Amino acid sequence: MVSRAEISDAIKRMAGTDRVLLYEVRESEAPERSNTASPFVRGSAAWWDFIRLRRALDDGQNLSLLVSLRGLRSHERMMLVNWGTAYANTFLLIEPSDPWLDLTTDEGLAELLESHPEATTADALVRAAYADWIYWYITADGELESHAATIDFTNSQSTLWQSIWERLPQTFSPSAYLSSLTLLSLRESELFIGGREVRRAIMPFLTRLGLPIVYDPHHVIRGVRELVNAGLAWVQDPQDNWRVYRGPSEPLPADLDDERVASMVR
Repeated sequence: MVSRAEISDAIKRMAGTDRVLLYEVRESEAPERSNTASPFVRGSAAWWDFIRLRRALDDGQNLSLLVSLRGLRSHERMMLVNWGTAYANTFLLIEPSDPWLDLTTDEGLAELLESHPEATTADALVRAAYADWIYWYITADGELESHAATIDFTNSQSTLWQSIWERLPQTFSPSAYLSSLTLLSLRESELFIGGREVRRAIMPFLTRLGLPIVYDPHHVIRGVRELVNAGLAWVQDPQDNWRVYRGPSEPLPADLDDERVASMVR
């Protein structure tokens, strides 16, 4: 019989990246807080061990996988990704496809084995159990909501990382970054002015849940380019005597590459 430890090892092996952390906290040890606005969390030793390990991935350098061994309630999902993190939107939360499956218990593993008798190895059981990718979006009322997207993880050669990487462009098109940049520049212009480099426009997308996830930073830079060319923003080029660009009369030249645009300031 496959053990829970073998399931955990298989998930790590099949993640396809070193930037992966398993959430193995049992439901009985789940963190709690008095209300969603409270910064104070009561957590078990297992929870704080998870937080300590998560801190090593919270550097904003790349996306990271957080793989839960059980389906989570919305408030616990939020704490997993957003509580105490600097770069919340760089964590990709993965849960079992069955929201009631709990692989932190022997009973949950037995249920998985019973429902998939053809899966005789840990790898096969993991593919049978996963995966739903949980991401957040902002509703028309301005509320933050989570959404579960099914990830195709059935190919025996695929990894979780490859599977979710294929899904990211389908979920967040280039126009999504432009729309978010437009709203941010209108509502929170202080994020982008004051001598900041254009590349700093990426920062909100790394830190805030509900914004498109940055799988390709060029989408953000190109979004800024479109804002400038439309006359909705301006930039200065320190490599060209601080020349000011603001369309449509002074658009950014098409032959300027993204790295040059990223080094400009606002």
